[in-house]
Amino acid sequence: MLADEVVTDLWRHWEDGFNQYDVDLVMRPVDQDVVFSSPFVPRITGDPDKVTIEGFDAFRDYIDDSMRRVPGIRYSIDSFFVSTQTVVFVYTCSFSDGRPPATGADSIRVNRAGRIVEWRCHYSRVFVDDRL
Repeated sequence: MLADEVVTDLWRHWEDGFNQYDVDLVMRPVDQDVVFSSPFVPRITGDPDKVTIEGFDAFRDYIDDSMRRVPGIRYSIDSFFVSTQTVVFVYTCSFSDGRPPATGADSIRVNRAGRIVEWRCHYSRVFVDDRL
């Protein structure tokens, strides 16, 4: 199982980073060779079939764009699940424009050094369809 301190550190970078709109805080535990997948990646790539981004710089650009695209969003981690190399954060997104909250789940895999090497976002189909 992942050590408690690794999970706590990932939690802090995830939740505090997004809620403070601090790209550097979100990215601090991310490895240079990270692979990121989300149904929203095509917004950046312009290719509806490309749902994966590879590499630190491309992922940082995605996070930066996402933070600017949805001002006023707040995230709260509701629960988490831990395995040998992964943690899954289940969270709620609250919007400042009055839209109903949405739930998501991010699966984050780390290497032996505790650096994020894979990050996959999961949302309900309704949420994705409403946002695209």
